[in-house]
Amino acid sequence: MKLSSSVVEQPQPVTTLQVCHRRWKIPLAVYLQAVKDYADPWQEGACQFFSQKYLEEQSDPGIVGMVRQEHDEAYVYLDAAIRYPVAPTRQPPSPDDASSATPETV
Repeated sequence: MKLSSSVVEQPQPVTTLQVCHRRWKIPLAVYLQAVKDYADPWQEGACQFFSQKYLEEQSDPGIVGMVRQEHDEAYVYLDAAIRYPVAPTRQPPSPDDASSATPETV
């Protein structure tokens, strides 16, 4: 079954997000202390938790998305996708409008 033949997308206001990657080098002991309530400190949820706490301390309104981590004996390296809502400039055309789309509306 093809999903697109059964799904009807309802037009609504669009929330546009700007995504920025933030990279942090964190002393291992600091990271492990911050995520001590996680059974596995290397799971993505723990990395997201640390990233969100860091943003909150910086009064940064970003929304944490996916976070990749690497670590060695001294540091944890996080690469976090941080999303920032921005005002939409226009609503994309619905699939039904595709045949009448012009370069200005695409």
